[in-house]
Amino acid sequence: MKNRIKVWLISFLCTTILIPTLPISSISADDTTGANESTDVSENIDQDEFASKVDNLLTQKDFSGTILVIKDGKVLYQTSRGYANFAKGRMNTEHTAYEIDSIQKALTAALLMKQVEKGKLKLSDKLSKFYPDVPGSKKITIRQMLDMKSGLVMSNQIGPDSVMSDDHILNNDIKKLHFSRIYYNRWFYSPINYNLLSGVLEKVTGKSYRYLFTKAYIDKLKLKHTIFAYDRSPQIEKAAGYSNVDPLSPRANYHNAFRTNRYYTYDELGTGQVYMSAMDLYKAEHYIVSGTMLSKKSKKELFKSGSSSSYGGGFYNGNNNKFANGWGYGFQTVVHISDNGKDSVVVLENYQRLAADIKPTASQIYSMLNNN
Repeated sequence: MKNRIKVWLISFLCTTILIPTLPISSISADDTTGANESTDVSENIDQDEFASKVDNLLTQKDFSGTILVIKDGKVLYQTSRGYANFAKGRMNTEHTAYEIDSIQKALTAALLMKQVEKGKLKLSDKLSKFYPDVPGSKKITIRQMLDMKSGLVMSNQIGPDSVMSDDHILNNDIKKLHFSRIYYNRWFYSPINYNLLSGVLEKVTGKSYRYLFTKAYIDKLKLKHTIFAYDRSPQIEKAAGYSNVDPLSPRANYHNAFRTNRYYTYDELGTGQVYMSAMDLYKAEHYIVSGTMLSKKSKKELFKSGSSSSYGGGFYNGNNNKFANGWGYGFQTVVHISDNGKDSVVVLENYQRLAADIKPTASQIYSMLNNN
């Protein structure tokens, strides 16, 4: 994620109170989420026992945020803890919107693949077709960028220090780019790939990234708790992000609210500039992974491992499941989802601490869905 050097280094290292638990219920049925109205619970899962185990895991992490667990397309567990805004005394709830950070990349990748379906773009297209001034662009394909194998490196991931249009942001970033022959065609996590892919989207459609995202996800799925970071709405509660002065301290005391300059959110074009509630995020992930947004052929092509890292199309692609995570601005986000979209763990946390990394816990909870 783009941010000040200290925060970026913390993010890079990470790469290498209670609201009552909700009873199981079905998600409203529609042709985009794939959910059904059945309330039957898998006989292999004891809901009370499952909830007790998850509660204990969250307590150990001093968790602040919202977690949503879906089993067979139904809500198995959902709870929120901690403060959305400590200074104002507002608690996190199921409707709280959190910065999803790098999880947005998968949503950007699906938007791009939709243009491939429409014949406006090919994964084999060279970046030079759209941004000829980018170093190495004559060798770099759209596919390589989706898989983080372009060789493009930005030294500090910090964009311009003022609010600019998307074009101006990308032109500013391009001046700071380097092409590494060592990392070309080898996996190297560099957010600039998805910044540029967002620009490619704008060039082939003639529409802004914001417009494309809004139409494809917010409007199509009727998301009520999703908003761009630089926007405000009295109907949407955006959580404040928190961290500790000492990143190795596990205690959540809410004494260090993360201060974000407005231009940061614009700089995160296509890579980390959206706030979503847990259910909204699940609906969007289900839509792109197993819903009707993309054809089966497109999904098979997009969501495949591009390297030994298993990263491809914004997800780390496993055996019949996908994983994505984000980190920055006082937030940590994790999503696990099965290929059929029926099982998922969505964790949105507004308290970022190295000493209380929620990623292993999210993975453990997802494993519990099928290994009780």
